[in-house]
Amino acid sequence: MPRPAPPRVDRDSVRRLWLARQGLAAPRGSEPLSAPALADHLARTGALQLDPINAVDRAHYLTLWSRYGAYDRDALDGWIWGGGIAYEYWGHEASILPLAHLPLSRRRMRRFPGRWVEKSWWPHYATSVASQRRVLRRLRAEGPLESAAFERRPAEGPATVAAGYTMPKEDKRSLKLLWHAGRVAVATRRHFRCVYDLAERVYPAGETASVRQLEDSWLLVGLAGNGIAGERHLTNYLTTPALTAAERRRVIARNLKQKRVVEVRVAGLPGPCYALPEHLEGLDDLPEPQGTTLICPFDSLLFQRQRAEDLLDFSYRIEIYVPPARRTFGYYVLPILHDGRLVGRLDPKLHRDRARLEIKSLHLEPGFESTREFETALRDTLADLAEFLGAKDLELPRGWGARLS
Repeated sequence: MPRPAPPRVDRDSVRRLWLARQGLAAPRGSEPLSAPALADHLARTGALQLDPINAVDRAHYLTLWSRYGAYDRDALDGWIWGGGIAYEYWGHEASILPLAHLPLSRRRMRRFPGRWVEKSWWPHYATSVASQRRVLRRLRAEGPLESAAFERRPAEGPATVAAGYTMPKEDKRSLKLLWHAGRVAVATRRHFRCVYDLAERVYPAGETASVRQLEDSWLLVGLAGNGIAGERHLTNYLTTPALTAAERRRVIARNLKQKRVVEVRVAGLPGPCYALPEHLEGLDDLPEPQGTTLICPFDSLLFQRQRAEDLLDFSYRIEIYVPPARRTFGYYVLPILHDGRLVGRLDPKLHRDRARLEIKSLHLEPGFESTREFETALRDTLADLAEFLGAKDLELPRGWGARLS
């Protein structure tokens, strides 16, 4: 008996489901940020990325503001570090992850360094057993310590340079490697600086996922955050587990056979797509997203930028590391999400010494026709962001002051 043809889904339905899974279908602030709301966000998206760049605010703070509006950062920090909701580890790069994913992380910890040993930089980054023992001995004796506590030892030679990158001190590298290996954990952060402790004093006791469960998480967690997606839209949504193309296809085949996922066809997208069965229920009843907000460069909506291009017709590249003269839009560009579409982008800079939020440039997408309703919504969004950042003044690019007054 021939296998039934996969159901067909239109691209707009895929987009609406995606934005709903990302928590971006309702106007910002429709729900206040709370411990349960944070837990729900992490369960849906799979990861809240951390990043040290502070041109406007830390990435995880901005990502949550985009959805929940203003909130208490100290309360959030308490929920993340020590609140029994989340933990810090490798998800999409360094991330805040839902506590339910700790068994998956433990499997990665046991496999570490895995394929990293094949990287050209690994021999320069790897550390001695003596250094790792020294780090563990200090944490055991002294308790939680910041990485700055591990200064270069007098006997340590000059800094190692590999691939144009200056390697940190050996004990600081050991601290990070022991974190990847699950021997130490981030107990908290002070002014965004990691405070490390022995893992057994931070992580709750629990099970370790199997290799197969970790591999399956690439597909299952990816679909939880994206809704309906093909292989290319799931690749690098989370950077762990890092699977080869052959491994990814084995995972897909296995989960199709077990009926944990279903295949669908999406008009306008190449190749097969996949979905969790429960996400197809009520798909036609999803309302059109509403509201205006700004998206952080490290938001989970942009983990897979090809997806943004295919579903939102929005080409986005981070230009932080591009020389200023070669940038097209700016240093820390925030896309503008308006009623379920990415319609523009702006380049903000917070001048903390002057309590001023400067919008250095503002570009609307070709083909998007601005309306008074949109400009009012954008004005309110910028005012809300300025208030969240503690800025008393808002400076707009030339020509925008009157439009957004």
